[in-house]
Amino acid sequence: MDFLNYTDWQDTADTLHMLLQMSGKVKLLYRAKRPEWAHIRQYLTLDGISTGIVPEAPVPFEINFDFREDQVVFRNYNGKTEKVALEDGKSVGDYYRQFMAALKQIDVPARIDVKSQEFYDPVDLDKDGKHRSYQKEAVLLWLDNMLFADRALNRFLAPFRGKVTCPAYYFGTMDLSCLVYSGEAAPWGREDKVMQYAFDEKCYECGFWPGDPNFPKPAFYGMPYPFVRDLQGNDKFLRPDKAFFKPEKQEFFFTLEDALNYPNPEKMVIDFYRSGFDLVQELSRWKNIDWITRPLDYPEK
Repeated sequence: MDFLNYTDWQDTADTLHMLLQMSGKVKLLYRAKRPEWAHIRQYLTLDGISTGIVPEAPVPFEINFDFREDQVVFRNYNGKTEKVALEDGKSVGDYYRQFMAALKQIDVPARIDVKSQEFYDPVDLDKDGKHRSYQKEAVLLWLDNMLFADRALNRFLAPFRGKVTCPAYYFGTMDLSCLVYSGEAAPWGREDKVMQYAFDEKCYECGFWPGDPNFPKPAFYGMPYPFVRDLQGNDKFLRPDKAFFKPEKQEFFFTLEDALNYPNPEKMVIDFYRSGFDLVQELSRWKNIDWITRPLDYPEK
């Protein structure tokens, strides 16, 4: 499997990030609110990323990014369909106008917050003329990496009992992530509303991220909440040997490049996710951990 460092496709990555923010914000507009921002998640498909069905809109609809056919497909329950081409040279501002027109055509009027979220170079989506790159080969490599991560995440997540969220794409941070929850309340307790909604229960989050200007290597990550700044000598629990902890980010990392150098990359990624979870239990054992990790008793095939 090949990959690109973030800086190798930054212009395209940033453009795509803004487009997926548009679809995520449209979903946010209509979906019923759920804890931990679960209502804004978008989902991988074999061809790209989808909002999934949005049933609460005036007419149920979905928005599908098809990276193989270079298009975004807007479709409603009544069969109305509109398409917007994904093409190099078209600005985010132009996409915004085409997206809004397509939504109107399928009877889903939308007025979204045009300010970009959690982006290092804030822009107004409707006025963004800077981001206009679309390199299909780079996007398909990213999709390939995401599908690899999705399989590892699903296999890591499968045995856990209790509340979990399956792997999904988050439009603010441009990552694919899943969460395992402890069932114990842990309110954020500070003024930031976005973070208050995101974090209100002890959990372990893990996923895959394409990198950013400060850390350009695509990487798998793990992160406990409440956050930790010091592993208190428990580094030995983190596997494999190339995995590491970044105190300034309060996260564990294992780069895709390092994973691909092992004979069985997928197994190493799953081991990494599990080792981060085990390390969290060493730092602060969850009350329900025995139940959450109790082995499933399905018969062997």
